Amino acid sequence: MQAIRQKGILFLNDMNGGRMEKKLELNLTDQQKTSVVLATPEGSTSRAVLLCHGFMSSKESETNRTLTPRLLSKRIAACRFDFFGHGESDGPFSRLTLTQCLEQTEGMIRWLNENGYTEVGLVGSSFGGLVAIHAAAKHPALFAVALKCPVSDYPPIWRAQLGETGMSHWKESGLLAIATPHGKARLDYAFYEDQLKYDTYRAAAQIKPPTLIVHGEADEYVPFDQSLRLFDTLRLPNDQREMEAIPGANHEFSKPEDFERMITRIEKWITK
Repeated sequence: MQAIRQKGILFLNDMNGGRMEKKLELNLTDQQKTSVVLATPEGSTSRAVLLCHGFMSSKESETNRTLTPRLLSKRIAACRFDFFGHGESDGPFSRLTLTQCLEQTEGMIRWLNENGYTEVGLVGSSFGGLVAIHAAAKHPALFAVALKCPVSDYPPIWRAQLGETGMSHWKESGLLAIATPHGKARLDYAFYEDQLKYDTYRAAAQIKPPTLIVHGEADEYVPFDQSLRLFDTLRLPNDQREMEAIPGANHEFSKPEDFERMITRIEKWITK
């Protein structure tokens, strides 16, 4: 393992069969540090896939870690990063918004382009799928988009989870306490208000890159019907849009066979 700091960026290079991972700290928005890991295959490549994790997850999610070596084996670089307030990126989680995460993602796409990756693909999981939809609508040059159980309409999910009383308390207090394995996290009501600014289905209709949606029919968190509507909203030729519905699969694709089917479907979509 070799560590190098250059111009405020930390490189952690781990050579393995010619493959390399670099851990970087980038200032993409408002001088906030974004933690990034860029994994590159042996030899040069102009293709990279940006991996967007889910709500309260991180760049080291099981999906990201599983996809990375598979992409590298196809000579595609894999770039994973932590959203604002997540993992090793700066910012208090309480101030998280879709707007911030979208700005980060667009900054990452620009950074990849500026560093020689002229062909960029996008994979988004759950909340990261919501971010990816809006990013894809604004970046028609992406070579492919894959959405894993994407959130298409977040406000009704929050209203269903919290109920009228919970939503009123969140609005009045300004903060929502969320239980996590590491204790309680707090989220500003501004997160919800920011969501109301976006029409994700309208954005989806503007997407130009080929797009895949993979969603479990038994998803207990993001309604499966949202992805059915999302798919119908895509204005793409039939050979450039596909939906993989996995019977019985939950939000985490916790059954090994469901997880493998999901990962393989995304891998094939990106690499074909």
